[in-house]
Amino acid sequence: MTKSSKLWEEVIRQQFASVDDEFLSGFRAPEGAQRFVAWSPYERSSRYLKFLLFAIADRQTAEFFDAYRKIGNCAVGNPLSIRYSDCDLNADYLAAVEEWLFLLRAGGLDGVERVAEIGAGFGRTCHTLMRLASSIREYTIIDLEPMLNLSRAYLQKAAPDLVDRVRFVSSLDGRTQDAVTADLVINIDSFQEMPPPVIDDYMRRIVAGARSFYCKNPVGKYLPGTVGLPDPGPHERPEVFELGYCRGVVDIFDDHALREARIAYLEAYRPSADRGVYTVAAAKPMEMFAYYHHALYVRP
Repeated sequence: MTKSSKLWEEVIRQQFASVDDEFLSGFRAPEGAQRFVAWSPYERSSRYLKFLLFAIADRQTAEFFDAYRKIGNCAVGNPLSIRYSDCDLNADYLAAVEEWLFLLRAGGLDGVERVAEIGAGFGRTCHTLMRLASSIREYTIIDLEPMLNLSRAYLQKAAPDLVDRVRFVSSLDGRTQDAVTADLVINIDSFQEMPPPVIDDYMRRIVAGARSFYCKNPVGKYLPGTVGLPDPGPHERPEVFELGYCRGVVDIFDDHALREARIAYLEAYRPSADRGVYTVAAAKPMEMFAYYHHALYVRP
């Protein structure tokens, strides 16, 4: 007679001692008896993020990994990483190399010498593009003062040979912003956190003067309950629901809803200028988080 392990004796005692209709109605729910394919999605570990990173890495080409290696030091700040194809991969630079590949294949970097990025975070896009796009001579970051302090310090440590070609401009310094000239303007994941009039101002003063505009932002908002967080209700929702151009609530885990939202997104972020309306040169969903959308707009 085969005896069960002590592990399963304890599991059965804790979770499967009483199998009845009430048990069957919810034993596979997120906080139920997670002992089959999935662990509890609310567990306090890095398990799911690492699985996600590994799954994304497993889909990449040799070109992707060659580019990742060329960037150099991607580990400043001690990010969570996985090991794949002799690279220590983290989520920030997985996204950055995907952005570079999108622009490269769409022709968005052809002849680009001057780049302006509105809201650069800690500087990973600047770091990546200046390593991988040899034509870029000057990179301007426009951001809040505390974030400029971060991106400046980060780039000095991660890419000290590049930082002299980066110009840091305060979001409050309108005069210097008016003098910014760029072939390509970039906004990644920050227009979604700005009031629409602020975006309008950046579109008019920074984007409208450029030959092309690359935008990667969410196609809409999602309710906290979608990802297992408490929903405060329509009358107590946070300010984020009022920010960005795409403020409609979308089920980000419904492919049909996402397809419809992407159409509206492409129109919402399309710049216009006196010299003509920009056209969409290329667009595609982000690999890791499909409710983000790559879009490259070019002026005729």
